[in-house]
Amino acid sequence: MKHPRILILAALLGALAGCATDGPATDGASVRSMVARQIANPEPQRAVGAIDGRTAVNMVKNYTDSYATPQQQQAGSAFGK
Repeated sequence: MKHPRILILAALLGALAGCATDGPATDGASVRSMVARQIANPEPQRAVGAIDGRTAVNMVKNYTDSYATPQQQQAGSAFGK
């Protein structure tokens, strides 16, 4: 190998060629488009209902108690008998 500098330069140019883009750079439109396609319903109908504090506290208590004392699972198959 008489010319290691030429080999190193060729390797660096080859590596940099992989970073080149095929088209013009965008301002992130492709990313926004991809994210928008992943949202099932971008403008859902929002039904906001208020509950009182006592109901909310009972809901959280029931939720946490369900993990402390879980209900027994019924024996049997979900696909029939």
